[in-house]
Order: sequence, then C-alpha cells, then structure tokens
Amino acid sequence: MTDHARPTPPSGLTSAGKALWRAIVGDLAEGMELDARELAILGAAARQADSVSALERVLKRDGLTVRGASGQRRLNAVVPEIRQGRIAVARLLGELDLAGESAPQTAASQRARKAANTRWAEHHARRAARG
Repeated sequence: MTDHARPTPPSGLTSAGKALWRAIVGDLAEGMELDARELAILGAAARQADSVSALERVLKRDGLTVRGASGQRRLNAVVPEIRQGRIAVARLLGELDLAGESAPQTAASQRARKAANTRWAEHHARRAARG
C-alpha cells in the first residue's frame, strides 16, 4: 500500500480516535493493506477510543469518587466504563492481523478463524439489535 493509498479516518472521530487510526495505519508494514472487515474493526476501535477519552475527561473533572444519593462517597461510575472501554479497544485491535502472516495457516486454522470472526459479528449484531 503506498502512502497516498492509505485509508483516512472515518468522519466524526475526535482526536483520540484519529490518533489511534493514524497510528495503526501508519505502522502497517510495506505492502500490507487492511480489508473492509479490518477497516470496520479499526473504525469501531477508533470510536471506542473516542468514548474512553471522553470518559477520562469526565473522570478528571469529577474525580475518582463522587457523592451518592445519600451523600456518601462512592466510586465514580465512569471508572468501570473506562476499564470496559479499554478492554473493548484491545479486543477489537486483537481482531486485526497487524503482524501479517508469519507462517502459513493450515486449512483448519483458517476455518477456525473464520468461525470466530462470524461469531464475533453475530455477537455485535445481537448487541446492536438490543440497542
């Protein structure tokens, strides 16, 4: 893939998402390209990175603990959301084959990977349908 052919970040991303997109695309090995599925995954990871960044700003503003309904101090609800968001980014990026194929895959491992990707797509479809 030549530099001018590298995909641009999707519209609507903020600085964190754009930075992630550019870092991943910029680090691709010479001649390596992302297919449509991988671009969709990278887009999802970039949007999730934006969400994590927004939550981190809330945490910085409000602090680690906040006042509960009875005035008690409790953990800010964004803390577990940030953790889950970071996990989601890592999992999404784990779906990308950024290192390239270092060794030929067997037919069985190709089928297993395809099945895992299908299950992952179905999982996302079910979550999207639930709203």
